[in-house]
Amino acid sequence: MKNLLLKSVAMACLLGSSLSAFAGDPAPKGWLMVRSGAANTDENYKKEESDSNGKLERVSVLCGNFKKSDVDQLIASDRTRGYDTYWTSTTTLVINLGGTVEKDPLPKNPNHCLINGIKVGPLKGIWAD
Repeated sequence: MKNLLLKSVAMACLLGSSLSAFAGDPAPKGWLMVRSGAANTDENYKKEESDSNGKLERVSVLCGNFKKSDVDQLIASDRTRGYDTYWTSTTTLVINLGGTVEKDPLPKNPNHCLINGIKVGPLKGIWAD
């Protein structure tokens, strides 16, 4: 009986932890973000969706609880593409400008995230190479 109880508790913990990484969950302030290409240019966002107010929607980035010095680990988590050129920022800057960053894990890209609700001008200004 004790063994069954321990197994049940362990299973509940596993299920609970996996539920916290569903697509659409907000990424917290302080997480590192990476965007490939020249993230500080209009051209980089030319094909992105926007809402009726001109705010970008579903802008693809990598994001996670990494230090800037560990950016290579974050990039390596994306096994779908290479990153010859990339720029970094933080979720804090997007959130402070009124946008949101949401988790959007994909196969072979568990740290994929989406930026929403921010115009191109302010978004271009948050990136550093």
